[in-house]
Amino acid sequence: MPDLTGQMKEMIKKGQCLVATAGTDGRPNIGPKGSVMVVDGSTLAFGELVGRQTYLNLKENPKVAIAVVDYQRMAGYRFVGTAYLETGGPLYDKFAELFEKMKLPRPVAAVRVALEEIYDLSVKNPGKKIS
Repeated sequence: MPDLTGQMKEMIKKGQCLVATAGTDGRPNIGPKGSVMVVDGSTLAFGELVGRQTYLNLKENPKVAIAVVDYQRMAGYRFVGTAYLETGGPLYDKFAELFEKMKLPRPVAAVRVALEEIYDLSVKNPGKKIS
């Protein structure tokens, strides 16, 4: 099980994350998700606001990749795992509160991502598997 480092957690907190999915047809989709957060040392989550392609893909195929990059340092990470859609409960409520503060509609779901692999996206070690 991968373990997020302090540097990874900080980059996720400050950076823009991109979430990549694919449906059962294999067609890729990628989009920015401004709500990605660290749940614990091996779990990320984000609120799915609109319920379009990312959400539809995750309903068909729970495999997901989340990338975050610090362009100034030319560093970043790709987190790969399995997504679990939650339409109620504490994690969903957390995103609902966050979205309400941002004057956004309630999320369609909270997406909990159990991490399985982490890759380095830095210029020095592009694509190197960390864990």
